[in-house]
Amino acid sequence: MSAIGSGAGDTRRDRTLGGLVTGQLLRLCQVSGLGRADAETYAQVLTDSLGAAADRPLELPPPSRSFLSDDSTPVEFSLSFTPDAPPSVRVLLDPGCAADGLRENGRTGLRVVRSMARRWGFATDQLDALEDLFLPPDPQGPLALWIALELRPGGVPKVKVYLNPSASGATRAVGTLREALDRLGHRHAFDALPPADGYPFFALDLGDWAAPRVKIYATHKELPVAAGGGLCRMESGPDRETSEEFLRTVGGFDDAVGQRPSPEARFDRRPVLTCHSFTRTTGGPTGFTLHVPVRDYARDDGEALRRAGTVLGRHGLDAGALDRSLAAVTPRRPRDGAGLIAYVALAHERNRPPRVTTYISSEAYEVRPPNIVPTGPATPASGRQEPTRLYIHGEATRSTSKARISMEPYRIKVVEPIALTTREQRVAALERVHYNLFDLRAEEVTIDLLSDSGTGAISAAQLAAGMEGDESYAGSRSFYRFHETVTELTGYKYILPAHQGRAAERILFTTLLEPGGIVLANTHFDTTRANVELSGCQAHDIPCAEARDLDSELPFKGNIDLDRLRTTLEGPDGSRVRVVIMTITNNGGGGQPVSMENLKQTAEICRRHGVPMILDAARFAENAWLVTRHEEAYRGRTPRQVAEEAFRLADGCVMSAKKDGIVHIGGFIGLNDPELAEKCERLLIATEGFATYGGLAGRDLDMMATGLLEVTEPAYLAERAAVASHLADRVRSAGVDILEPPGLHALYLNAGRLLPHIPPHHYPGHALACRLYLEGGIRSAELGSLYLGEEDEDGNPVKSAPYELVRLALPRRVYTRSHYDHVGRTLEGIAKNAESVHGYRIVEQSPILRHFRAKLQPVTG
Repeated sequence: MSAIGSGAGDTRRDRTLGGLVTGQLLRLCQVSGLGRADAETYAQVLTDSLGAAADRPLELPPPSRSFLSDDSTPVEFSLSFTPDAPPSVRVLLDPGCAADGLRENGRTGLRVVRSMARRWGFATDQLDALEDLFLPPDPQGPLALWIALELRPGGVPKVKVYLNPSASGATRAVGTLREALDRLGHRHAFDALPPADGYPFFALDLGDWAAPRVKIYATHKELPVAAGGGLCRMESGPDRETSEEFLRTVGGFDDAVGQRPSPEARFDRRPVLTCHSFTRTTGGPTGFTLHVPVRDYARDDGEALRRAGTVLGRHGLDAGALDRSLAAVTPRRPRDGAGLIAYVALAHERNRPPRVTTYISSEAYEVRPPNIVPTGPATPASGRQEPTRLYIHGEATRSTSKARISMEPYRIKVVEPIALTTREQRVAALERVHYNLFDLRAEEVTIDLLSDSGTGAISAAQLAAGMEGDESYAGSRSFYRFHETVTELTGYKYILPAHQGRAAERILFTTLLEPGGIVLANTHFDTTRANVELSGCQAHDIPCAEARDLDSELPFKGNIDLDRLRTTLEGPDGSRVRVVIMTITNNGGGGQPVSMENLKQTAEICRRHGVPMILDAARFAENAWLVTRHEEAYRGRTPRQVAEEAFRLADGCVMSAKKDGIVHIGGFIGLNDPELAEKCERLLIATEGFATYGGLAGRDLDMMATGLLEVTEPAYLAERAAVASHLADRVRSAGVDILEPPGLHALYLNAGRLLPHIPPHHYPGHALACRLYLEGGIRSAELGSLYLGEEDEDGNPVKSAPYELVRLALPRRVYTRSHYDHVGRTLEGIAKNAESVHGYRIVEQSPILRHFRAKLQPVTG
């Protein structure tokens, strides 16, 4: 069935990315005068080029954080205006937007280009000659390969590709450009370019072009208006006055006073771009284009439309077509947002009249609100102006898809002061607790990232549900509401509440395990391992091989090693294996997700050998979210659907609802085996409480039931992912490596790499955690050799952790981005003076879970 929709947002097809953007394209083609048959052909090409992303519901976030547009829509439209002709429609798209990682993004784009070449009969030899330069094995930067289609009558477009000069690193961009130009015969082209701050794009014309171009885009930060006229290097190009007039008009420099601005006025926000095109291998550029990011210099799209109309009228072009085109893309009023018109460009080519191009955003996912600070660029009279800041005011603006804009999907109703201590106070506090961060008082901590367990903020709906809690000792209404919610989510027949996850583990393992047995897991977390060992069994971790590479961006590094699972179950110890635990997400393995395919195969192997598979489901919703983002077969599914399927693959689960139940206390056991459930219930009654309250108040059961519904909401999970990504960016920019890719519930800092001078038995992870507290009041958790290692009586290492990590656990709905910016700044200061960080040694410890109660001293000298 065709994915082409009307783009009106009111049909089932229109609620997909493909349905929306193809509907917009069809209407733009109508404005430009393209026939219906051609328009439908191009709409189908767009759908095919987007692949699986075209069928992605708009209720889900974008398929990736595409650099192509501000809201990550992988499609942008543009209209090119020339005299005495209707505007031509162009489509820029990111064909690899649904791929896993930048490398696969580029490979996907390459396959789409070659498919187009076969369809329309053009050569890709120039692109093939540059493949190793722009699509290396480990690409860097914000993009890999984009495709632009200039739509023409006849159903055969002109094709361009955009590549990333920084694919091998920003410092090698110039070398990459020089090598690419040399291979294409343009040996002296780069030397003809004006000075620039960077080179974001390299473009090639492919297919039916009268004079195919090689194009280099350059960035000009803080560009003075008076300098814009000197950037052209083509013969017979625009004069300085024409270029400066264009810059003044689109940038809004004439808006306030109606006269020429000061020579010192400049573009001080998003930079101006220039494009220099070459159609011959000798001489200078044959084309020059100025691109102004009008969305950052106009209050709203109404103002941007007026400026674009002025430019079009000045060149004798039809400004009315632009009004009709905006209406074809969205029904919203131009004054209600900023960014529908992203860029306005003035292009000059040899022997052709000037061309004006307006770039139009699809706004599939977000409408950027108007800029509500003064938008006029800085002048000597006003001083240097702050960059445009964006605020939401009034009702939340919605996109054409009717999805909420990308922001925190909640507002703050109650606030609590946080501790702001001095460094001297923190030094004294650390000495008092013998350098164990678990023993700090909460009021001594500014940003508490020790754990995400029970530390989240409950919602108004959860609080209201708690007020209806039934505190009857047995058979309370609260229990039955809780039981119904959990049964619908998991499908398990027997649900037993417990006061938290480790209580659920203790009950299940005490009932299920026998001394001498083995428990296999993708990775046991600390309390899980302790409960296994307290039952007289051995806890064996068999994570997948990919988990060993901390820097790899492979998406499912939380998987279990299926080969080792089979080998163990079929080997001499197979009869000793009592249960296989699958932790989703894999907290002990860096918060990495487990794929549904891995869960399916694990379940099948376990069934074949008569061994139960139990989920540690503390972060089931976050795992489901990452599955919808990265596992091809589940891209069109909701997190709730994925979670329901995951639970039904297993024989049961234990859950700490203090994580993805978003409550301060609570957990449960879910089982299908009636005999095992009965044994667990007896132990529960004896040690926790009656089976209908399990050590919890009725209000806790009601709040847990509500939290389990809220946690699978896509808006909530999207924001959780966005916050983790924001912190990850801050940490990387501070010069600190993390376990890649970042998950949702925590970031894991590579302390061993940052502090190579500290040996494992002096605990570099703990050293970094202590320094984070000293410098910024930030509490975190070591996951390295203090957590996993062993030493002899003299302190000599017997066993070290494979990696020295520090976990920054992110409480749910508690901290804003500015709090996480403080974490980034603190890390940046530590990284600049990393050699000053010293190690620690243990002076007192317990035989199990030592990191909770150990006492340490600094190692000096």
